[in-house]
Amino acid sequence: MKKIIIDAQKLRKIIRQHILEEQRIEPKKDGEQKQRCVPENIIPLDHIVGPSENFKNYTSSLYKRDGGINGMIDTLDMLKTLRLHDVNDGGEHLSYNLMNHINGFRNKNYHDETNNECIKAMDKVIELYKENEHGEELVKDIEKVLKHSGTTPRAKEYLKRCLTLVKEK
Repeated sequence: MKKIIIDAQKLRKIIRQHILEEQRIEPKKDGEQKQRCVPENIIPLDHIVGPSENFKNYTSSLYKRDGGINGMIDTLDMLKTLRLHDVNDGGEHLSYNLMNHINGFRNKNYHDETNNECIKAMDKVIELYKENEHGEELVKDIEKVLKHSGTTPRAKEYLKRCLTLVKEK
């Protein structure tokens, strides 16, 4: 009878490969990091999309939704047509709120139940923004607002920060 001796290091490697094969996960490549869905860093889909019917009074004649994709679309539409509305600050408050809202999705994940995967929340935000009937692409819409002359320099700085947050994902 022949004895086979396996050292602990080889045994660990074989077990690790077997577990990875069972879970159908490719071994981690250099620089690639798999997202982890833990309750502390998951944002639900309802929070990403935001309210669709709850319009709040922004000024005496303007109503907008707060939060989610719907709130971003309302905010960017208001910033695009700023000179038509009675907004006194040149869009600073709207731009600041947009920046903080986008920042809330940074370093957060979304659990995609259809694929049973964990993806970055910002990727889902960009995808859902494109799918919305009023939004084109989040980056392009922010760049359009930056080109308008009605926004103040401070509002433009907030919008530039929004671009940075979206692009860095």
